Parts: sequence; C-alpha cells; structure tokens
Amino acid sequence: MPGFVTATLALRPQPDGPRMPSTITPLPHLAILRAHGPQAADLLQAQLTQSVQNWPEDTARMAAMCTPQGRMLADFLLWREDDGGMAMLLDATLAEATLKRLRMYILRLQCKVDDVTPERALFGLLLPHGETLPAGLHCPAAPWSLLREADRCVVRLADAPGLQRLLLVAESPEARTAAAQWIATMASGSTEAWSLSEIRAGIGHVTAATAQQFVPQMLNYEALGAVDFKKGCYPGQEIVARTQYRGTIKRRTYRLLSPVALAPGDEIIQSADPTQPCGLVVNAAPAETGWEALAELKITATTEAGSLHARTVDGPALRLATLPYTLPPQD
Repeated sequence: MPGFVTATLALRPQPDGPRMPSTITPLPHLAILRAHGPQAADLLQAQLTQSVQNWPEDTARMAAMCTPQGRMLADFLLWREDDGGMAMLLDATLAEATLKRLRMYILRLQCKVDDVTPERALFGLLLPHGETLPAGLHCPAAPWSLLREADRCVVRLADAPGLQRLLLVAESPEARTAAAQWIATMASGSTEAWSLSEIRAGIGHVTAATAQQFVPQMLNYEALGAVDFKKGCYPGQEIVARTQYRGTIKRRTYRLLSPVALAPGDEIIQSADPTQPCGLVVNAAPAETGWEALAELKITATTEAGSLHARTVDGPALRLATLPYTLPPQD
C-alpha cells in the first residue's frame, strides 16, 4: 500500500475466542470533517503526518495532526470522496477544536473544511472470518482499501484476531435507509465491542483526555503507516523525524489486560519506580473477562523487573498481552 511501512507488520497467531455473529453498530462517538475545494489537498499536505497527494481512490490511510512540538492533537482515518474532497474520521471530542485549527491555516487557499457528521451515518461492522455480508454489501479485498457505491462507502480497517472490521459510511438519506435494512438483518453490536476490536487490532486513538500527550511513534503510528517520512514539512515534522532517525524512541504503545475498568489518561505505575508514572492509558474497553487497554509505556517498564499497576503502585496489577503486529527492530 503506497506510503505504508508494511514491512514492519506481521500478524501473530491468536487463540480462537468464542464464536460471534456478524454485528453492525452505530458509532456516535466519531465525527467526520470534510476538506474540499481546489486546494484542499494542499492544506492537508501541509498539516498532517500523512501524504495526501498521488493517492489511489480505493485506499484509506491513517494520519495525525501535531503541535510544533510533535505532540498529537488528533488522529484521522482519511479517504477521498467522489467529488475529490477528503473525509477525515476522528474522535468526536476533538472535532470542534480540530475544525477550528484547520480553518486557521486555510488563509488564501481555495478550500473549505466542514463538519459533515450530521449529514453522514457511521456504522462499524465486525465480521468473523468466514462469515459473509448481507446482500447488497461488499467487503473490500484488503485492509485499508475501500469500495464506493450508491452514496455509501465501505472501508476495510485493520483486522482484529479472528475478525474483519469494516466502516460503513452512509452519505445520503437513501443510503441511510439502506443501512437501516442491514441493521434489521444483522445482530446489533455495541460501541464497547467496537472499541475492543480497535484495541485488539493495536490501533490507539487520541481523545480529549490524551490530546498533546504523544508523539506519533509513541502510539506506534509509523509502524501502522500513519507517518510519511518522505513528505514535506508539517507542524512537528522536525521532532517526529528526529525521534525516528536518531533512535530516540523510548516509549511505545502496548496492549494490557486489567481486572478493573480503565479510562484514557489513567496513569500506569511500574513497581520498580513508583515515584512517577511510566505511562498512560490510551484507550480501554470491557472484554469477556475484565478490561483490555492500549497504554503508552516506557519500553524499559515492559522489559525490566517489576510489575505494572493501574493509577497507583498499590492499584490493580496489569498484564501485558500481544499486539497483532511486530514493532520496528530499533526497539
């Protein structure tokens, strides 16, 4: 896939879990911004970690928007719409601030950025391997590819162990009516199950609780193809590049298992150094037993003697679990 560091990704075998039906879930916690106009690509090219130029129309990509200090303000799933506009999916808690920031950089560019969330309907589909979609829906062939038909877009996201994950975007009243028919024929999912699939896919997302906390590499974003190191400048580019090429990546995102509920921004403490946090929870969701989370941690906290705990050194013990991809070898 153009622009993606696919060589760093390697699926690991996972134990089979309980068999589940295909599910469809509304995603009200997400928002869609739309950049459109003759110079919309120029705006995003200058602001995001991802290149938006010379981009195949059947491809979706991840990206981040950073401060000049390289800290992530928001992250996106990007795809092109039929008219050449760029759709930008992000956490709804960040939509207003992100929209305001992007508009600040338009200046004399011939483009606009709008929040089109009220005009779209978003659904997440979880499809166990071997299951098929209802008639009228088609699954893109590979992760990060998309199919567009009849005012709807289906993006295949990164798989979770045992699951294909699809994003369905209905862009018109007619497409929303069709989506209602599929909802009637598929099992209803939950936002918690969708969030759990994101965690098991190893993809962390910035929320209002964690904005400006992470350099992209701390969330494994270069391993996920969300950073293009060959593109031109953008806010924070110097810091992101220096972190990459000078081997100064000291923190990474890991998957954790917890016996208690966790929330974005919760501190993680390592027993060998209880005087300061060793990391933060990025995202969390209830699982079949307990909770699962993605947490940004000091790499040394995962390799040295000691145990990980939620919030305080006397808090519940946390266990490391596997990610579905291999981190780059410099770690």
